Order: sequence, then C-alpha cells, then structure tokens
Amino acid sequence: MARRLSLAERVFRARRIGVTFGRIYLGIKANQFVARRLAPRDMDARWSAFNEESAHAIYEAAIELRGLILKGCQFIGSRADVLPPEYVAVLSRLQDRVPPKSFAVVRETVERELDQALEEAFARFEEKPIASASLAQVHRAELHTGETVAVKVQYPEIASLVRSDLSNLRALFKAVGLLERDFDLMPLVDELGVQMPLELNFVNEAENAETVARFYDDRSDIYVPHVHWEYTTRRVLVSEFVPGIKISDVAALRAAGIDPNQIMKTLVEAYCEQIFGHGFFHADPHPGNLIVQPGAAEDGGPRLVFVDFGLAKQLPAAFRHGILELVTALIEGSARRMASALHELGFETRDGGIDALHDIAEVVLSTAVRLRQQTWVERDATREAEEELPRLIRENPIVRVPSHVVLLGRVIALLSGLGKSLDARIDMMQTILPYVLRYATPAAPDAQTEGHAEAQTDPPSVAS
Repeated sequence: MARRLSLAERVFRARRIGVTFGRIYLGIKANQFVARRLAPRDMDARWSAFNEESAHAIYEAAIELRGLILKGCQFIGSRADVLPPEYVAVLSRLQDRVPPKSFAVVRETVERELDQALEEAFARFEEKPIASASLAQVHRAELHTGETVAVKVQYPEIASLVRSDLSNLRALFKAVGLLERDFDLMPLVDELGVQMPLELNFVNEAENAETVARFYDDRSDIYVPHVHWEYTTRRVLVSEFVPGIKISDVAALRAAGIDPNQIMKTLVEAYCEQIFGHGFFHADPHPGNLIVQPGAAEDGGPRLVFVDFGLAKQLPAAFRHGILELVTALIEGSARRMASALHELGFETRDGGIDALHDIAEVVLSTAVRLRQQTWVERDATREAEEELPRLIRENPIVRVPSHVVLLGRVIALLSGLGKSLDARIDMMQTILPYVLRYATPAAPDAQTEGHAEAQTDPPSVAS
C-alpha cells in the first residue's frame, strides 16, 4: 500500500523546492546585472563558480526529495548541448546512481506484489541494485529456469511524492510566468500530470516495451528486452537482463571498436521509425536508458538496446502527419510551409493568423541549418534564436501550444544533448529524409499502436 505524505512533509517539500530554485533564479539575475553593468574581467570565473554551486544545490535537493523533482533534474543533467558543463558534470550523476532504498524495503515490495516469498520467485536475487533512479531501482536476479533478469522495483512512497510535486511545480511555474512573461511552462506540467500516472504503472510500461519491440522485428541492430509477464505487476517489472555499455561512455565505446557516429545514426533512425512510422515513441532517451552491445547485431556490428519504457507517447494520426509536413518543410527550407504546418498542428497566435508563425519559422530554419553535419546546435549558434524568439512571441504571443509537443521537445532535447556528449557528426537531413519520403503519404493508422493508445486514454490514478 502506497504511503501518503503528511501535511508537514508536503509543506517541507514545497519550501525546499521554492527556496532552492528561488535562490538560483535570484543569483542568475544578480550575475546578469553584474555582467551587464560592471563587466568585470573575471566574469567567466564568477559564472563558473556560481554554476557549480547551483548544480550542487540542485543535486542535494533532488537526492533529498526524489520523486518528480529528481526526474526533472535527470533531464537537466543530460542537456550537454545547452547547459554549462558544471551542471552536466554534477547532475549527470542522477541518471542511474541515486542512493538506493534498503534491501528490506525492496524485499517487502516484491513479496507483496508477487504474493510469494522472494526465494519462491527467484533462485538468486542480488541485494545491491545495478541502477537506482527517480521512481524505482533495478536489481539483477536469476529465475529458477536459470535465466538472468532485471527486476525493477518501485519506491513505495513515490505516488504520494509525485502528486505533491505536481502541485508544487504548478505553483512554481505560475510564479515564473509572472516574473518572466516570455516563458509559459504550464503545458509542461499539464503533460506531466497526464504521463506520470502511466509511468507509475509498470504493466503499462511492459506493454509499451512490447509495442516498440515490434517496430524492429526486421532489424538486429535495435533491441528491446522481453518482459516476463508472470512476474510483472503495477509496481514490479521483471525483464530480460541485457549487459552492455552505457551509450554516453565514449571511452568504453571506442575501446570496443564502436564508432559513436554509427550509434548516433542508429538512434536517430530508431526515432524516425517510432515517430514518423508509428506515431508512438520512447519519450525518455537519457543515457541511463540506452545500452550498446558490441558485436550483437547479425552482421557483427553493435546493437542499440532501449530500456525503461515508463514514459512513452502515442501521437494522434493527424498530428503525426502534421509532424511529417513540418519536417518536410524544414528539409526544403520553406518557412511559409513550416508556418502552415505549425498552424495545422495546433499552434495558435493571439491574432489567429500565421504571419507570426512564419517569422518564428524563419528563426528556427536559420538555426536548423547548423544540424547538417552534427546532431546538436552549438551554444553560440542559439543566441540569435534566444534573442529573436522572445521578441517575436511578445509581439504576437503564441496562446496555444499542442500538448503533444512537450514530450516530442523532450526527446529532441535529450537526443541533442546525447549527440553533444558523443561528439557525433552525422548528416541529420540525409538520415531523416528516407523516413519522411516513406511515411509522408497518409496511411491507415498502425493497428497495434492505435489499439494500445486507446488503452491509455483513461490513465490510472496516481494515488492507486
């Protein structure tokens, strides 16, 4: 039974979140003022020291609070493409090295969920977890058949933490919106409110994994571990154990004779198939969820393995076709066609027209040109967009952003950060183009994924 948070615990979490991020926000504003007005020669060193101090403050808060805050900080720590290196160095440790729960808690949860003693279900169960993250930790075990498996065990209090954190984030983001009129973060928290209950249901995660696995039946270089349904419940998930190299461990990849460019190309192709081909995608591709197996593909090459399908997204067929239209316009370099696609996707401006969307498309196109030979946009290259987009939005604000864009944006951001970490240089347009050409013609929705989407339209309660 999930433990409910007391009023004192909820107040403490709200205060901890507000104080931590409030101090960092004020520090950023103070440093910006100093840089603008005084321009001291040691400003770079000041920023570096501030960033490192802030990163450690966020890390400590995330470790203490866990829940949704920890998950958000994992995302922040994977953004090597846009964040200062001090944040990435500190927060990347949150991806799979969170202090774990005691084995007694794990045993109790597993035995309650499976309704049998641990020794009855498993011939061997390692007490030390192989990974521990925001919502659960993973242990290696062995079934009585001799097969090695990964056992994912949800933290008992996590549902209450997530519910409390969603409330706190709503308040925090509303405050940010009042202070920074160019930022509307509420669509993000709304999407989280829909997705997090699904992510806390491991039966849903197992179904997501099997859905995506079917997409790659004809490819041996992309793999999803199979699920052991007889040992899987809402709070325990048992799947095939797949050893390998963490995708961001560039030194280990090169030592194994694996070209990071090849892996990044395979990853981009995998997402093209998911998003353009099926409209259903793994929405959490941070480095802790991607494994590379040397020599595991049929041709002797590396195999890319996806794990942790708690966060996945089904796109409506019309929205998927709109995305294809948007990407086609991007490849063609047509700002007018991009603006029309944005409007069809559901972006709306104050005056209801598309002229403002056209101006925004022009800025996006100028930035996207940088992606021809690499999978990320350098920090300096985004300065024009950072200056122009807020001005354009102020002049004719975007009053509606389709909710599906939130998780798509998350995937693009995570892939960009990963591309920076790998220093991957591939021709993104040439990689994407075959999928755009293949799927641009509207077709009947994929029966498997559409049926699965219907099962997700009524998400379970977080409190369950």
